[in-house]
Parts: sequence; structure tokens; C-alpha cells
Amino acid sequence: MKYDISPLRDKVKCILRDKADRAREREIGYKLLILRVGDNPADISYENSIKKSADSVGIEVEVSTFAELATESEIIAEIKRGNLDEKVGGILLFHPLPKHLDTDAIDSVIDSDKDIDCLGPSNQWKVFTSKASIYPATAKSALLIAKDMMDLKGKRVLIINRSMVIGKPLAMMLLDENATVTIGHSKTESIPELAKNFDLVVYGTGQCRWVDESFVSKDQCIIDCGIAFTEEGKMVGDVDFDRVVDEAKYVTPVPGGVGSLTNLLLLDNMFRHK
Repeated sequence: MKYDISPLRDKVKCILRDKADRAREREIGYKLLILRVGDNPADISYENSIKKSADSVGIEVEVSTFAELATESEIIAEIKRGNLDEKVGGILLFHPLPKHLDTDAIDSVIDSDKDIDCLGPSNQWKVFTSKASIYPATAKSALLIAKDMMDLKGKRVLIINRSMVIGKPLAMMLLDENATVTIGHSKTESIPELAKNFDLVVYGTGQCRWVDESFVSKDQCIIDCGIAFTEEGKMVGDVDFDRVVDEAKYVTPVPGGVGSLTNLLLLDNMFRHK
């Protein structure tokens, strides 16, 4: 069955709009600062999507742009300005950065309370020690959907992704919900047979429609975090949706699934530490 994201998305949007209104009334933490280096079309597209999501919930956005050959000191100076500005509740630096820049050094300058992408070492450490208030947005989106699909206590969950954006933080978050978690990856053998043994499977490889009905067991829930494009340019996920939708209890679509929440939850990180 297709999982309908609409009720959950509407709920998140309503809560976020209320948080933004209260922040604006206090004149503290109501603005998002975006930093973009260069004019990469993908970054510009992402910037526009963030602006659209922010506008839908009443969050003000300020964008600082830098030339492709900008220095670390220029970018760090702007980050420090955002750190000190009480009106700024979140700082979002687009990645990847040009190769001449030290990404780790720059990320580490962002105030941990304003690091809404959860890139700094402090926030990542908190995720892995169950002390976090800010989580990577895609992982948080997958978790909210999973909790809406089922009571996670004692459930067996397989994550086919081991990145710091999805797999690893999501595993920690699921463990905090008392799920039993297994992580698979590109070297994992016999994934179709393995996947059938789980109550919930989260896919996030970016391989076009590689998951078919042979991966699925009855009453299984599937969350598709993958993004790929067909030869015709159509966005799809890891899961061959048409072949799986009638076999699984729930399966999220791409587009219209996990990604529908991700921008909103990224913005929600502006208010998690307040």
C-alpha cells in the first residue's frame, strides 16, 4: 500500500509555523542564514526549495553568496557573524565545498545550536550518545514516518545505507526507540533474502528501482530514501514502486515521500535547542 505522507506533513508544518511565529514575536532565532559558494545549479535549486519551504511556515531567509574561489577566512567570517546574530536561528552551508577549502574546519565553526544540518562534530557526537536535540533531516524524516507506520519497540529494522546523513544516525535514533537494528551496504550479500526477514526496511542507495517484489515479505513496511533518475529524467527511488506497492503493508513513494518532510524538518532544527 502507498504510504500517504500528507497528514504527517501537515502536522509538522502546523507545529513549525507556530514555532516560527513565537520566535518572531521574541525577535530571537526566527531567521535562516544560507551560505552558498559558487553558482552550482544543484545548490541554487536546493536554495530555492528551502526558501519555498521556509516561506510556507513564515521563516525569514537571508542568503550570503561567495565566489567559487572564496577563501576560508571569508566564509568563516560570515559564519561567525551568523553565530553572533540573535535573529539567526540556523546556519545552512551548502556542500560539497570547492576542493581548495577545508570543509571540516569550516563546519566546525558553526555554532552547534545553529548547525541545522548536523555537520559539526559536537552535534554528531550527541547523536551517537543519545543526547541530541538536532538530527540530520533525512534520517529524522525516516524516523517520523517509521513511528507513524508502527510501534517500533522490539521491531526488526534493516537500513541499507551507512552514511552519516542517513544510515548511521537513523540507526542510533531507532535504537533509542528500542528497535532492533541491522545496517546493510554495498558489500552485504544476498540482500533480497535478507530483507524479507525484517518488519521495516529503509533503502537509501540511490540505485534506480533496484528493489522489486522479491525483497518484500507480507506486512513489511518500506521507507525509500533513495533518489535516482531514469533515462527520461524522471525522479524515482531505490524501490520499483509499481512492483512493490501491492506486496508491502506500506511503501513510501519517490517523489512525495521522505523528501516531502526533509526541508521542513531541517527548518525545525532551528528551534530544537530553544
